[in-house]
Amino acid sequence: MNESCSHWVEEFRKDFYQRGSSETTWNGDYWKILKRLPMESPLTATVLHDLVIGTTPNTKSRKRACMVARQLAHLAQIDYDPKRYQGKYSPESVDPRVVPSDEVICSEWARLTNPSWRWVLGILATYGLRPHEAFRLDFDALRDGDRILQVQRNTKTGKRQVWAYHPEWFEAFNLSDVQLPPIKLDRPNEAIGRSVNHYFRDAKVPFNPMLLRHRWAIRSLEYGLDYKLAARMMGHSYVIHERIYHRWIDRVILQNAYDRTLQNHQIPPLPHSEN
Repeated sequence: MNESCSHWVEEFRKDFYQRGSSETTWNGDYWKILKRLPMESPLTATVLHDLVIGTTPNTKSRKRACMVARQLAHLAQIDYDPKRYQGKYSPESVDPRVVPSDEVICSEWARLTNPSWRWVLGILATYGLRPHEAFRLDFDALRDGDRILQVQRNTKTGKRQVWAYHPEWFEAFNLSDVQLPPIKLDRPNEAIGRSVNHYFRDAKVPFNPMLLRHRWAIRSLEYGLDYKLAARMMGHSYVIHERIYHRWIDRVILQNAYDRTLQNHQIPPLPHSEN
């Protein structure tokens, strides 16, 4: 007789943490799917399939459900592969038409009247953070004027350091004067991120806060930062970073290389036309 779903979920959870994965990833990518299982029923291929098709096709939820179902099936040695139902959703593409310009970012920062949410917009734009990471920083170092941002461990990808692009924004946005909005911080990172999204929407900011992160990534390329170092600052693997920003990586890196070849180029005298 097959073991229950609750049994296999617990085995999956143990295996997950033994592999060194974080609680944030468990709550955000796994538990939100696994909790939909009929916990007292035996885990079968049919149950896993129902879990998958219970999500909307071509969405992040469907892709996540397929990932979880595939891993759980492997652990429980159940013959089920949801690959054909995964669909076409991909987070690894950024529409260049929706990424805000630096001019628009500065304009929106100046337009906001709430000083704490203005600070959040400034820190996200200057350091390319995920929305919840604005609340998971070494604030003492910031208040002391340390421009190397210290992202804490209790974030999606753990502790890391980030440098400012544009560095002038640190003072222009007065980022050492830390002002946090009065939201509950003893919540999962995803819930904190939703609070940021809700404020941007209610304040009629014309872009999603994650687009500030995309703009930072593109801006760092424009400054000439190696994209592998940018990936490290953003908490990506460089492979994922390359997939997300490949169109900008190709264009900016090739343009920079082209510009360097012209620096020492001697232009021969141009022929004069005889009229």
